[in-house]
Amino acid sequence: MKNILAFLGLLILSSSISLHMDKKKINVNKAESNLQYGLTHPLHSFDAKAKDFKCVIAFNEENKTIEAVAVVIQIRDFDSENSNRDSHVIEVLEALKFPSVTFTCNEINYTGNSITANGKLNFHGVSKPFTLIAEQKMENTKLILTGNFNVDMTEFGVDPPGLMGLKTEKDIKLGYKMTFNI
Repeated sequence: MKNILAFLGLLILSSSISLHMDKKKINVNKAESNLQYGLTHPLHSFDAKAKDFKCVIAFNEENKTIEAVAVVIQIRDFDSENSNRDSHVIEVLEALKFPSVTFTCNEINYTGNSITANGKLNFHGVSKPFTLIAEQKMENTKLILTGNFNVDMTEFGVDPPGLMGLKTEKDIKLGYKMTFNI
């Protein structure tokens, strides 16, 4: 029985590979990419950039489209150029318990150069359906995705951080530019 199950598993795996031979796994070019977030407090606003993150796409070389996306960002890798603020954000987001934020998607729709990616956002240990809109641009051998979106941190069980008795807005404003060498 084990041999039959192993054979069926191998058969399914080989057939799925043959269906996806026109797909290419491409990692983000970190040197030409960026990811940042911003928070607004009644007394000031601030931004932080990710020092390091991972993003991979499944790229269909035949029709030049993205068919899947996966992004992983470690909370500790954001830098606002203020170590006290960054430490407070790590504390508020419980980064020791929930160290990363992920977005995965395999449902992507194109309208011209605009992409709608319907997937799952996992933040602070909560996974929810999430839609991202991106603009896709081709420059020679580079595919570039850009976009902005907001995340309501209270929907993910996070109480907005505060300073001097005042809390930040509940929306985290995120922006990105992801460059891939095709």
